[in-house]
Amino acid sequence: MLVAIPEGGHAVHSIRAGESVAVTDARVFPLIEVGREELVALAGGPIMSVDRVDGGLTNTIHKVIRDNGDILTVKHYAGGKDAFEAELATLTLLHGTLPVPDVVHADEKLPAIVYRWIDGITLNDLRRNEPPAAFASLAEPLGRLLAWLARTDATEPFELAPILERAYAQLTEGRARTRLGAPLADALRRGLEAAEPNLAWGNVCLVHGDLSGRNVIVQRAEKDRWRINGLIDWEATTTFSPLLDLGSLFRYADRYDAEFRASFERGYLEADGHLPADWIRTARLLDATLLVDTLDDPKEFPGVYADCRHLLAKLVADLA
Repeated sequence: MLVAIPEGGHAVHSIRAGESVAVTDARVFPLIEVGREELVALAGGPIMSVDRVDGGLTNTIHKVIRDNGDILTVKHYAGGKDAFEAELATLTLLHGTLPVPDVVHADEKLPAIVYRWIDGITLNDLRRNEPPAAFASLAEPLGRLLAWLARTDATEPFELAPILERAYAQLTEGRARTRLGAPLADALRRGLEAAEPNLAWGNVCLVHGDLSGRNVIVQRAEKDRWRINGLIDWEATTTFSPLLDLGSLFRYADRYDAEFRASFERGYLEADGHLPADWIRTARLLDATLLVDTLDDPKEFPGVYADCRHLLAKLVADLA
């Protein structure tokens, strides 16, 4: 099942291996305690330093520098073997085609994957800390990247009906309705019903499943021009309409102005991608079904749910 994880909640700060850390409502699973000896074994030799990487919401990730200078990422999967197997299979499939992590070693028992460290910062960090021109320089490359991903064919048709049926039930009588409030839940359901014929657009393809600015690693090329250096965190990958990744990327719609969206669309189309009319609104509505599913979770994540409410209220306002 696909579940959206918005970017709300508190940040978890970087720590050294073996230290404890308080779990906040932003995390889906508690951090895994990983000893230095285990990291040495996974890295395949002596190591100079270990740092836990901040920003992950599900798994536990360490940056490991070996004595020989190799810089590696060690990722332990708190979600279990399904997430591990999905990411390993996808990285193997896309290696050499898209800028995905280069796997060095995989341990099924832990489970954990080791891949070469990708230099750069996240797209989110660039947007917050660099001039607007730097962020704008990545619009076309992002469009081309998603168009290339959409060409990764799958054989089975995606099933939209069960997703909509579940969303309608959650908005009518589920925890999502309680957390949203009846007026917003009803307005969102009306928006989904009106757009239903368009939500089934597109051929089935491989989708990232959790595409956002925290999963795109970028690096400066020159001055205010940047390039995409990596697309990480593929454990939620599935097959669906390409609109799913578009909706996830543009979930925080206010971050992307009209010029950015136009450049993104130009890059997507120039890479032989296809987009429906009013694609961004349709994609955001499809993404809304994932936010509703998150709001229906029996666990309590106040920061995440507040973020979901804000996003869905913004979407409904835009629809009006």
